[in-house]
Amino acid sequence: MKSPGSNHHHDHLLLIRFMYLSVVAVVTIGLKMIAASVTGSVGFLSDALESVVNLVTAVIAVIALSVAARPADGSHNFGHGKAEYSSALAEGAMILLAAVLIIWTSGQRLLAPHPWKRSGSVWF
Repeated sequence: MKSPGSNHHHDHLLLIRFMYLSVVAVVTIGLKMIAASVTGSVGFLSDALESVVNLVTAVIAVIALSVAARPADGSHNFGHGKAEYSSALAEGAMILLAAVLIIWTSGQRLLAPHPWKRSGSVWF
């Protein structure tokens, strides 16, 4: 039989794990942005934007799921499940925004090509 605080402890451990993974994701996004900046590559920029969308929507989803898990109350007779729909709407909007930015940047480069930057370094 579980102790009363064990569920809270498990949730706390999951939150800490999520925070560590978020830090790794931010570092990865930073590296992708640096690569996009150094090389001028729209591909790297696209990958970085997709990673930003993934990270932000994961945070939004965690918040929405915690809200949706709340029981019904006086102002929400059927619970808080619609928070999940708000999360999906935000995710869709972010994907659309990232797509527009990628298409815009790609179109600009297609119309006015830039030479690929090389820093002379082995790494970049």
